[in-house]
Amino acid sequence: MIPDGCALAVHDGVVCVVGEHGDVCSERAEAGVYADDMQYLSEFEVAVTDQSEPEIGWDRLDRKAGPDGITTVLIGAASGEGRGDARRLLVKKDVAIDGDVMTIETTLRNYTPEKRVVDVELTAASNFRHIFECSSFFAARDPVDRDLSATDWKGGTRLSGTSPDGITRSATVQLAGTCDSTAETTADAARTRIARTLSIPPREETTVVAMARLRPRRDRVDLAFDPSVSMTSHPGLFDAATDTLRALMLPQGVPAAGAPRFVAPFGRDALLIGFQTLPFAPDLTRSVLTYFAGQQASTTDLKTLAEPGKIPHEGRRGDLPALGRSIRSPYYGTVDATPLFAALVAAYAEWVGEDALTDGLYDAALKAVEWTVTTGDEDGLVWYEPHDHKHGLTHQGWKDSDRAIVRPDGTAATPPIALAEVQGYAYRSLRGVSDLAATRGDDRLAERLTECSERLREAFNREFWLPEQKCYALALDTDGIVDAVASNQGHALWSGIVPPERADDAISRLLAPDMLTHTGLRTFSASHDAFDPLSYHRGSVWPHDTSIAAMGCTRYGRGDAAAVLVERGLDALATGATGDPDRWGFPELQVGLNDTHVDAGRAHHPDSCEPAAWSAGSAFGFAQATLGLDIESGVPAAEPTTGFGSGSGLGTTEATLHCRGRSYACRHSDDSTTVTLTCRASPARGAPDDDPDHPEVTTDG
Repeated sequence: MIPDGCALAVHDGVVCVVGEHGDVCSERAEAGVYADDMQYLSEFEVAVTDQSEPEIGWDRLDRKAGPDGITTVLIGAASGEGRGDARRLLVKKDVAIDGDVMTIETTLRNYTPEKRVVDVELTAASNFRHIFECSSFFAARDPVDRDLSATDWKGGTRLSGTSPDGITRSATVQLAGTCDSTAETTADAARTRIARTLSIPPREETTVVAMARLRPRRDRVDLAFDPSVSMTSHPGLFDAATDTLRALMLPQGVPAAGAPRFVAPFGRDALLIGFQTLPFAPDLTRSVLTYFAGQQASTTDLKTLAEPGKIPHEGRRGDLPALGRSIRSPYYGTVDATPLFAALVAAYAEWVGEDALTDGLYDAALKAVEWTVTTGDEDGLVWYEPHDHKHGLTHQGWKDSDRAIVRPDGTAATPPIALAEVQGYAYRSLRGVSDLAATRGDDRLAERLTECSERLREAFNREFWLPEQKCYALALDTDGIVDAVASNQGHALWSGIVPPERADDAISRLLAPDMLTHTGLRTFSASHDAFDPLSYHRGSVWPHDTSIAAMGCTRYGRGDAAAVLVERGLDALATGATGDPDRWGFPELQVGLNDTHVDAGRAHHPDSCEPAAWSAGSAFGFAQATLGLDIESGVPAAEPTTGFGSGSGLGTTEATLHCRGRSYACRHSDDSTTVTLTCRASPARGAPDDDPDHPEVTTDG
C-alpha cells in the first residue's frame, strides 16, 4: 500500500505520506496530507539548494517512521568525481502531526570550515480531492470540480477549495522567518512557493520549520488509555502496539481501521479491537461502544443498507457523500458488526460490572440483538445478499473482497450467503445479552434469547460441519455448503458456538500444514485450487484472524495449539514493529507463504495497510490467549492451559487487568500464575487492604 521509498505518519485522523526525500512530493501519486477523507495537500515539499553548488543533489542516508512521525536524513552528493570527495551538508527532515497542524522541521548541518549560504523553498499545492478520487489508493472515481484559490495570509499562503456541497476546506502553509512568496491558481491546483535564504556558520547547524494548518477539523473526544502488558520474549512490542493504537485514534474517540486508505471508523474492526484490549484498556472499549451506539440505525434506507438496530460498516467524510457520490457516510453493508456490538456490550458489562453499564448502551445492545434475531432464518442462521449498488459491497463479512467467498475450485458462492464466523458472533451476542437481561430482571427476554442461541448452535453444527475434513465450512449458500477450509472457524471457536466434542478436530484442522504458516493462519487452505497467497482473502495471513483463533483455542483448553499461534503471531508482529525502523509494523495482512526464499514477516503484501489498528490490537489478543483470562465471581482469573509453561518460549508475561473498578497485577512465568489486587479506581468500593473477598490468586502446575 505504501511503496518502497515512501513513509507514513498518522495522528488525530491526519495522514501524511512522504516520498524518498522526506516530504510530500509531486513525483509520488501516493504522497499527500489527508484528513477527513480529503487530500488537503498534494505537495508540501521543502527543497534545499546550496548557492555555491546548486546542481548538487541529495542522497538518503537514514529513515525512521512510527508513532512519533517520520525522520529522514539526507546527505549532499559529493561535489567531485573521486572517492572521499566532500559532502558539505547534512539535512534532517522531521515530519510531525499535532491536531490539525502538520510540520516539517528541516535541520541543516554545515560540515565545512566555510560559511554556507542556502536557499530554502517550500512548494505547496492542492486540488482538495476526495480520497476516493486518488487512483493510488482506490479505483478512482470521476473528479469533482471545486473552486480553488491561493491567497496571501499572515506571511504565508492559504490554499482553499470550495466543493459543490458549499464547504470550503483550506490548508494554510507557512515557512518560518522572513520569506518571499508567490501564489497562483490554475485549473488543476491552488499552489504557492515560499522561499528564504539562510546562512549557516562553519560546522554549525540551523533549523527552519514549514507548517500546514488544516481547516475545518472536528472537535476531539478526550480519551486516554494505557494498557500495561509485557512479555520478556518480545520486549517493546506491546508499547509499540499501544503507541500505534493511540496514533490511529480518530477525533471521534474510535480507532481508524488503518492507514493510509482506511482512516475512518469501521464497525467490525473497532469492535474486535474492543474485544482484544478489553481486560487491559476498558476505557477504549467503552469509547468504541459509545461511538457506534450513536451511529446505530433507526430507519431503513436501501441505498446505505440501514435497518433499525444495525451498526455501520464504515463512516466516511468529505464532500463525495454530500454530493451523492458515496453511500458510506455511514454505510451499513455489514452482516457482522451488529452482533459483534451486542456481544461486546455484554463482555464489557462483565468486566466493568453491570452496574457500570449505561442504560443507553444496554438499549443499543437490545436493538442490535433484535436485528440479529429478526434477520436470521427459522433456525437463527444469519444470511446476506450482495448489495446491488455500484458502490456497494458484494460480501459483508470481514472477508469482503469480491472473490473472497468461493468453493475450493474457485467457483463463487451463490447468494444468499451465511458465513461461519457470523453465526458465532450471533451466538455470542444472544448468550451475552441474555445474561444481561437476566441481571436486569427481564427473565422472559433472557429465556427467549437463550432459546434462540441454542437453536442457532444446533443449526450451525448441523449445517456447517464437514465430516471428511473434520472441521467447519467457510459458508453456506443457496446451493448448499461452500466446502472450503478456511480460517473463519477460528472465530467460531472464539465465540463458543462449537461443542466441546468437536473443538479438538476443528483446532487440529486449523493447525494442519495447509493452513498454518510461520506467521500465523492462512485465510484459505493451500490445498485448494483457488488458494492464492498474495490475494486479499484467499490465502493471505491476517494477524487479527490468528489472534482470535488463538483466543478460541484457549477457550477450549487447547493451550498447546494457542501457544503455536501466539508464538508465530507475536514473532511476525515483532519483526515489523520492533525490528525495522523504516516501517511502522502491524500490517493489515501478510503474504501466505511458507518459503525459505521469502521472509513472510518482512515481505510487504502489496494490498496491506500499515499500520492497521486490529493488527496492533492483536498483540493484546495474543496476551489474552496466553493468560487464559476470564471473569469468575466478579474477579479476573488467569488460567493458562498446558502449552504456556516453561517450554513455550514466551518467557514471563505481565499485565495490569482492570475489572469492576479495581486493578489487578497478573504475572505468568513458567508454570506459575498470580493475579493480585493492587488498587481501586473508585474510592467508593473501599480500600484494597480491607477486602477479604479479593485475595491473591495463585495457580501452580
